[in-house]
Amino acid sequence: MPRDTSAPVVPSALSWVPVQGDSMWPSLRAGDHAGIEPLEEMPRPGDVLLARFDHALVLHRLRRWEAGAVALCGDNASQEDPPLPPSRVLGRVRRVRRGGVVLETGWDCGPRWLGRVRVAVKWRLAALLGRRGGQ
Repeated sequence: MPRDTSAPVVPSALSWVPVQGDSMWPSLRAGDHAGIEPLEEMPRPGDVLLARFDHALVLHRLRRWEAGAVALCGDNASQEDPPLPPSRVLGRVRRVRRGGVVLETGWDCGPRWLGRVRVAVKWRLAALLGRRGGQ
């Protein structure tokens, strides 16, 4: 039976995940909430995905999606995350809630050299002050 295309497409419900840390700054900032939608199609390199690592949920950018492994990387990281099985990818970031405003577009700036410099300075300052993790 052919699918009825006259009805409007209702977007799938989003799950909102709080953002912590600087690995995706300035696209995702500590205090933001990322609106995650389930994967209904193959993600493309550059998409920001939510994945379950052994230690935490992580919001990072897709580098490669291969048959048995997914390569993700934070925008401000110097190297990729350890490879994950595709089953550990939980969804894609579609929207960001920042300061009470939902950003449909324009939130994804992509990797920026300023983000890497910002994170490096923060970590060095934390080390000088005797704090771990720049907190």
